[in-house]
Amino acid sequence: MTFLTENLTQLEFQISPDLAQQSWLKSQLQSTAKGQWNAYLNQISLQILLPWLQTEYEQQTSLVFNEKLLSSFWDVVNGTAINWGHKRLIIIPEKSLDNSEYSIPQEWIDVPKLVGDYYLAVQINPDELSMRVWGYTTHEQIKVSGRYNSTDRTYSLDTEEIITDLNVLWVVSQLNPEEKTCAPVASLSPVPAIQAENLLSRLTNPNIIQPRLELPFALWGDLVSNDDWRQKLYQLRQGEVSTNLSPRQVAANISQWLQNTFEESWQSLDNLLGTNASLGFSFRKAAEESDATIKRAKSLNLPNAEVILIMGLDTETDDRIGIRIQLRSRSQEEYLPAAINLKLLSASGNIIQSIQSRSQDNIIQLKRFKSPVGTQFSVQVEVDNFVVTENFTI
Repeated sequence: MTFLTENLTQLEFQISPDLAQQSWLKSQLQSTAKGQWNAYLNQISLQILLPWLQTEYEQQTSLVFNEKLLSSFWDVVNGTAINWGHKRLIIIPEKSLDNSEYSIPQEWIDVPKLVGDYYLAVQINPDELSMRVWGYTTHEQIKVSGRYNSTDRTYSLDTEEIITDLNVLWVVSQLNPEEKTCAPVASLSPVPAIQAENLLSRLTNPNIIQPRLELPFALWGDLVSNDDWRQKLYQLRQGEVSTNLSPRQVAANISQWLQNTFEESWQSLDNLLGTNASLGFSFRKAAEESDATIKRAKSLNLPNAEVILIMGLDTETDDRIGIRIQLRSRSQEEYLPAAINLKLLSASGNIIQSIQSRSQDNIIQLKRFKSPVGTQFSVQVEVDNFVVTENFTI
């Protein structure tokens, strides 16, 4: 490591070819190109900044996370946390040479376990093998002045809002160690184990490039900050462990339903609802549509409620399968939970259809759709921060 400038308003380092090569080789273990870049940039910045801080400052400096768990984090989120005395530094490296703004993933700002005091803006130029720390800010400044982008779940600050003289950070750390750096952050509700396994099953899909954008943030934030769940997600996406899923997470093969072969968890309406209840059942359909020839139902346990997911199938002349999906309460005297969401997801996790219940609905239904054999899709039931996902293949 070579320090390129004596001007401590900003730090610039030369990256050795060996470090670049070793970091790149290690990064290839990540499951996506995005994860590979995260790992590459963070390994370089960590290998340079951690020993430099330990040498230059008396404050005890160490990694916040166990080094063995860093790969599981970088696979889904960019950034590294360092304990620096009584403060926490968050390093966010980018390979872009544009420093017109500083962008920070939401996880580092809104997940209580991940929040830092100071956030260092780092640029890495892989072509010239150089690294520059061009400024810093605080958690409080990001929360007060940062612009939130819901599309990629990041907070951004313009250059004018970043302190580019790093001398200020060193001086403040010495003269005002009690400086208020963090804004209040709302706590996240723990994700129940069964639900976490259900979510991991969905995120294992290799077509999902950025798992961090696939779930409501309240669910994702708790999942990614739990070392065990995050490590399991990493191993699943690497194919290092089997999914070991319960029947709730196994994809139901609905082509076999047309051959009267059903998974044990998918029952007839009579068995699940009783003969009298099933007599009153019907799908809402257009006048020109026939009723479903195959109907199967499954009970889903939600917080403080039990609902019934019903699938209806019929064959088309072009060999496609027509599918109807309905969610209903256990009986016509009961209502569905208010604002419960029923969603149809593609194999890549994109929302194709969705519908939300009103205050006195006991049935909600998606529009009928047709799919060829070989199609994969998921049905998601979401209420508050609780999600159940059922996977299907045709």
